[in-house]
Amino acid sequence: MKYLKTTVYEFILILIFTLIYTILYYFNITSNSFNNALKIISFILIFVLTGIKIGRLSNKKGWLEGLKMAFITIVIFLGLSLLFKYKINIKEIIYYLITIVTLVLSSMIGINFKKQKK
Repeated sequence: MKYLKTTVYEFILILIFTLIYTILYYFNITSNSFNNALKIISFILIFVLTGIKIGRLSNKKGWLEGLKMAFITIVIFLGLSLLFKYKINIKEIIYYLITIVTLVLSSMIGINFKKQKK
């Protein structure tokens, strides 16, 4: 259940950030190159927030929880890519590796941010 909640949280953040930089690009506030950089930065930020959230929910082995979450995320992205007949190239593989590293490291950090009992 915690993976489902975290995955929904992750995809809500993705939709919000996508809406923001789409609006910025549509009204010519940002250029194409800046928009591409903004996409990468926003996805890394989303994965950091998701990793910290999953790390806080786990009791031990934050790296393993982050790896599980990265696997779930990559399976969903691969499924969507194959559904829309998008070819996987080296850029996508690098993106998936960034996803794995970011989620694993941030969940290792997130496990240290547990709420303290009073």
